[in-house]
Amino acid sequence: MYICLDLGGTNIRGTWISEQGDHGRVELFSRPRSLEGTRETMASLIRSILEQAPGRVRGIGLATAGPLDHLKKRYLRTTNMPELNMFPVGSFVQERFGLPLLMENDAQAAALGEVWKGCLAGTKDGLVITLGTGVGSGVIMDHEIWRGAHFTGPELGHLYLGSELGLVCGCGQVGCAETWLRKSSLEDLFCREGVFSQSLQEAAELAAAGNSGTVRALKIYGQRLGLFLSSLQVVFGFKNIGIGGGLSAFVPFCQDTVRRTLEARFHKRNWWLPGKIGISSDPDMSALLGMARAWVLSEQARD
Repeated sequence: MYICLDLGGTNIRGTWISEQGDHGRVELFSRPRSLEGTRETMASLIRSILEQAPGRVRGIGLATAGPLDHLKKRYLRTTNMPELNMFPVGSFVQERFGLPLLMENDAQAAALGEVWKGCLAGTKDGLVITLGTGVGSGVIMDHEIWRGAHFTGPELGHLYLGSELGLVCGCGQVGCAETWLRKSSLEDLFCREGVFSQSLQEAAELAAAGNSGTVRALKIYGQRLGLFLSSLQVVFGFKNIGIGGGLSAFVPFCQDTVRRTLEARFHKRNWWLPGKIGISSDPDMSALLGMARAWVLSEQARD
């Protein structure tokens, strides 16, 4: 079995996961915004999981925001976590615990998890988009992460979607899909339509109740998401698309708009339409499961 961790800007979560996908209770720790604080918090979480694991732990899997070097197991110059720039996390884990580490971009790990045990289970190919503070992506081909010519993997959230919003993306460009679909942009849509909720959970409850402002905002969001997916389908043509991340809870309320947008775009080439758009049932687990699957595949490749 493996210890699987998911490290973000605010928190780090983790649990043990077996080769079959069974897992323990997920523990969540706040992550200090410092390198030393992150190191010690990660170490505390790993120790806690080691004590609970019902069998021998063979390795540790870390899903995290990047950019990162998955081969050298270190961070590069990260977009939102500068305190971790160039941190050789693989060496740290090996020295502290004597265990090898696998490291993957969190969105790519989530994609692997969704294809293994999530909303795209039973398939071998799929495209998974994660919607949250930013927009992540993972492409799975024949059960494995496809990286293209980028050793970090393709970052589809930086595909150009239009500069009308005039917002600068974290990557430095204007017009990235991320600026249209990220959490702050959805919150702006809600405000524009007169929905001043205290949290996204409250906004989701208003959507479920049919609040008119929320419905209007999510129709616009669904059109944006459909346009983004249509651009990806021209390139990949996948039959299976998954949507994860914290904002995936809103997708059921705009799924019809997403589908209509795709159908309008592809009315002369309907073979580009996806057969399935799945929504993650547990976005918090998908990257953790993905790291366990990455370990299974790594060990199979060595045998």
